[in-house]
Amino acid sequence: MPLDATTSTEGARLWATLALPIALLAGPAHAADTGAAHPDFSGVWMAIGVENPAGGSTAPRYSAAGVARLEAFLAQFSEVPEAGAACVGAGMPAVMLSLVSYPIEFVQNASRILMVAELETQVRRVFIDGRPPSDTIFPTGQGYSLGHWEGDTLVVDTTLFEEWPLRPWPRSEDASIVERFQLTRMDKISARRSGFIAGVLPPLNDDVLAVDITITDPAYYDGPQRRIAYYQRMSDEATSEYACSQGLWHDQLEGFRLGQ
Repeated sequence: MPLDATTSTEGARLWATLALPIALLAGPAHAADTGAAHPDFSGVWMAIGVENPAGGSTAPRYSAAGVARLEAFLAQFSEVPEAGAACVGAGMPAVMLSLVSYPIEFVQNASRILMVAELETQVRRVFIDGRPPSDTIFPTGQGYSLGHWEGDTLVVDTTLFEEWPLRPWPRSEDASIVERFQLTRMDKISARRSGFIAGVLPPLNDDVLAVDITITDPAYYDGPQRRIAYYQRMSDEATSEYACSQGLWHDQLEGFRLGQ
């Protein structure tokens, strides 16, 4: 039956009434387009090797000014305690290049990828929903990460760092890091499990997550430093709580035990 003017008006009012809650349920305007089929990196990943695509050592190349900056920091103290012994994480890029058998868990949805590294419980958030850079974020050890897709490759730009003046991977506040995440298979790469990693739980399958990392920081390095880290997929049981600070607290508590 044809709609008359009254029916059309009532329909328009009904749609206007429903439109607002529907829009609210849809989420913010910068929500990602979930219609695109992108790889899902969710799961637990263990770094098995790092390569220098230019050949040679995987150790960083410092500039003369960078070495002087590192030495100037050390010269302020009679001794610099090991940061890890105090449960202090080195942040980026060290957390992504570490080969110490502590996995990283990825949780991916339409707006972000959350990375929880077991080592010192370091947490990264990579926003992949197209949001613009924020001017309210303060510098941290992990920095502020925005990602976008180039086909099946996730490209992540990270800035807003606080300084970390210790080897092997120092950084200044002006550092910038670009990562390219891509899924591949074990038979497509030349890297193999290092001797230290080989003794942990076996991988779930032949999936490999390749993370191509370029660090640019003239304050410390002799040009951009590019490395490729390879991760294998592990079972969910391969990662656990990093109970480090609890141990420090218990050590301090024992110092106050009565009767000693």
